[in-house]
Amino acid sequence: MTKQFIDYNISENILNALGEMDFSVPTEIQDKSISVLLESNKDFVGQAQTGTGKTAAFVVPLLEKINEKKQVTQALILAPTRELAMQVEEEIKKIGKHTKIKSTCVYGGTAYEGQLQALRGQPHIVVGTPGRVLDLLGKRKIKLSSANFCVLDEADEMLTMGFLEDVQEILSFFTNERQLIMFSATMPRPIVSMIDREFKNPTKVHIEKKTMSNSDIEQKYFVVRDKHLKEGLSRLIDDAHNVYGIVFCRTKIETREVADDLKRRGHLVEVLNGDMGQTERDLAMKNFRSKKVNLLVCTDVAARGIDINNLTHVFNYGMPRDNESYVHRIGRTGRAGEKGKAYSVIGAREASFIKGLEKHIKQKIIKDKLPTVEKLKESLVLKDLENAKYILDAVLSKGDDFKTEKSFEHFKEKFGELETEELLKVMFVWKFNKDMRRYNNLADIESTSSSDKPKKRINTKVRNERISRRNKRK
Repeated sequence: MTKQFIDYNISENILNALGEMDFSVPTEIQDKSISVLLESNKDFVGQAQTGTGKTAAFVVPLLEKINEKKQVTQALILAPTRELAMQVEEEIKKIGKHTKIKSTCVYGGTAYEGQLQALRGQPHIVVGTPGRVLDLLGKRKIKLSSANFCVLDEADEMLTMGFLEDVQEILSFFTNERQLIMFSATMPRPIVSMIDREFKNPTKVHIEKKTMSNSDIEQKYFVVRDKHLKEGLSRLIDDAHNVYGIVFCRTKIETREVADDLKRRGHLVEVLNGDMGQTERDLAMKNFRSKKVNLLVCTDVAARGIDINNLTHVFNYGMPRDNESYVHRIGRTGRAGEKGKAYSVIGAREASFIKGLEKHIKQKIIKDKLPTVEKLKESLVLKDLENAKYILDAVLSKGDDFKTEKSFEHFKEKFGELETEELLKVMFVWKFNKDMRRYNNLADIESTSSSDKPKKRINTKVRNERISRRNKRK
């Protein structure tokens, strides 16, 4: 019989909140974690893929253990990014909405005052990023003398971002009686070493990896010469219809370069990376969620904790750093029964990783050709004609009442005497010539082998004869 949340020793207030969130049946990691954490104060290590419900797996038992009558900080939760920290605290608020438990979230890249004011109220739970938490501990603004619980969420990501030393220093602020809880998608050697060093005989739960790649996602890859990766990406976006997607890059520098290139080509783009301040990040996300822009260029780390529905496309600018990142990236499209597209633009050397990736996700990733130059030209014209339709409709419906700026007279004076065919040609070349010339000049940008220009192998005998002839000339 399938286990449900009502089968655990969970208070009615929390069960009601879970019901309002349409949570009735726990995921595997939730089932194996909640039952242990509710009954024991032993240290705990849970390993499961991203997107399996790890947050609720520690939030539910944590809320049950907090003494809401005791107005002191009793738990600290560390997350690698601002977005993920905010997402965790939002989950705490939702699941604990019928309790009197208070929480707050602290992170860098924003002013201290609002966070300090919240901390003065001694919230039961503090969620934060390692850098800001350590800073506030040093300023004695976070007090952990009464804290009995510390949760490390997405520990492997904290390692990737270089937070491991900060985490270990933060742990030194706790008493020896604290319960240490960790969740991680992977277990790199430094994480294992920290567990051996900091955890006391922990209970370990490991959920086997499952294929998370959605069959509703069309997966393709395109092999392009390295110097033309941006052009390859742009061509896929140029050819896509009504695209609303994320472009994933491996580094912060790449996000800027790719976004700037797409903007120069006329695309509406926002960037999200770790160098941005919180206000800047919030504005970028607001513009993307409201669809003022249709493309978001970001790194894996910056995208953690961001949940956006209705994405039509996910583009990978180069291969991600590991297979799990690929699964997590493409899982953002093809949701709720909708079809999605996951396209990877890669260099020839990266193509060798595709077979291993296919084995990991147990699905075929189709190698495809970029749209032809003629198809790109056609898409370019049809898209702009579609965008111009509302102007055409307005002109036709209003006739002579359609108002233009005074400077229209200069335009009319220059082109008013042209025949229709002549005017259309002028407008066509004026509007489309720049992009079409770019397509023509870079007609073939795809790579056909592991080396764009394979070197000819010269026979040893021939080479020796050439050397001999040179020596005789001397």
